[in-house]
Amino acid sequence: MTRTRHVSAAALLGAALLLAPAADAAPKKASAKTAQSSKKKAQAAEARRVAVLASGPHADAARDALEAELARRPARYEIVPESAVRAAASRMGRDPTQPAGAAAVASELGLSAVVVADTSTVGKKHQVRVTVRNGKDGKALASPPAAKPATAKLVPVAVKRQWTALERGLQKSSAPVAAPVAPPQPPTPVEPEPSVKPATPIAETPAPTKTPAAEPNRKPVAATPKETKAPEKPEDSSSTEAELTASAPIVEGALGLKLFGRSLRYKDDVFGVLRPYTLGPDVGGFALPGAPQVAGDVTVYPLAAFKKGALARLGITGSIDQSFGLKSTGSSGEVTYPTTAREWQAGLRYVIPFGAAKQHGFELTGTYGMNTFRIDAVDGERPLDLPNVEYKTAGLGLGVRAALSEKFDFNFRLGYQHPLDSGELSSDAWFPRMSAGAVTGSATLAYRLNRILDVRLKADLRRYFFKFNPEPGDPYVAGGAVDQYPGLSLQVGFRY
Repeated sequence: MTRTRHVSAAALLGAALLLAPAADAAPKKASAKTAQSSKKKAQAAEARRVAVLASGPHADAARDALEAELARRPARYEIVPESAVRAAASRMGRDPTQPAGAAAVASELGLSAVVVADTSTVGKKHQVRVTVRNGKDGKALASPPAAKPATAKLVPVAVKRQWTALERGLQKSSAPVAAPVAPPQPPTPVEPEPSVKPATPIAETPAPTKTPAAEPNRKPVAATPKETKAPEKPEDSSSTEAELTASAPIVEGALGLKLFGRSLRYKDDVFGVLRPYTLGPDVGGFALPGAPQVAGDVTVYPLAAFKKGALARLGITGSIDQSFGLKSTGSSGEVTYPTTAREWQAGLRYVIPFGAAKQHGFELTGTYGMNTFRIDAVDGERPLDLPNVEYKTAGLGLGVRAALSEKFDFNFRLGYQHPLDSGELSSDAWFPRMSAGAVTGSATLAYRLNRILDVRLKADLRRYFFKFNPEPGDPYVAGGAVDQYPGLSLQVGFRY
């Protein structure tokens, strides 16, 4: 009986020894989990200080969209105004969008991250590129592929699509470590003032000796590491050309060689005495371009160099076509006569841009000009059956210019000119009661060689039409006439 009691006591003692470590371990594990949970709650309670920097044509829309996303999570982020960041960067002479500048500004303002939004134009398309830079070292923690919205209304949509990647970068960000604060120095004991000696006579007063001023304690300044600049990216030629096209030029024009023709045809020639005239290959009564001319035009926008806006697109325009080496034959075909063909115009032109990046434009042109076709005499004689014409005209033209691609431009113009005088054709010796009108048209295709020069192929036509209104006794009787001048030019254009 006694042995049984001893065995039971030993068994109870062993069970107690086995259970004791387990009981001690359980509270420790629970306390570790509680500490870890408290640490996470403390970290979540600390909101990160974040600033948004935006640039480009859609900067306001990008800034508002990013700050709206940050404001929806006030427990995670505290928004620092962009003005504070710009002021600090200006004071330090740093670029806050670059790694070194972002780290310097974040160190002064205690930022965990700087969100940089770039909405600049690339080529002919707008883009939205957002980068999250770490406040500790300025490195890019997130930089999703750039979105390319067409308008500012689509910028918030682009920001929401990129937000998941941006927030992952924000959660990795950290503020710069604050520099350790030096412990306060104990106050320097004040030495008792020396006893004042009685004043001595001026003659016996020794010359004062200057005591060297104690140099201020200067803290050693850490050498600032030189910022290594990233190699500048070459300027995008298409972007530069788009900006050049969109902005109002100071001067533009062209100069080159032109082939032209002329065909003068009468209608309802009652007596059949009026001689038609053809210059160039004749195809069914229509003269093809074949005679050489030098053709040039220039338009100067005098206010474009000083201001932008509507007045910068008002220009002074002028053009001239001058023939050389022309000859005309008489009715017998035996004598050739020197011939001069010249046209000049001057006036005002106004351009109204439209389209994306304003690379297209409407033109409104008002001009005054003169078109001369003169057959000179040889040995005092000239063909009397060919009148010399000198059309003085006032006209109004409309045009449209368009950028077809990054290299090709197109220009189309159509106008009406009212003849104020027609030379010999409207004289008393020919048709004194005539009425006249004229239409002009041109189409130009230009290939851009660089930002300033291009090569142009131009086709144009000037067509004068007349109603003679004859009466009995007039020297010539005809119902009317058509005098037209087709042209084909190859020119070198410029725009600056």
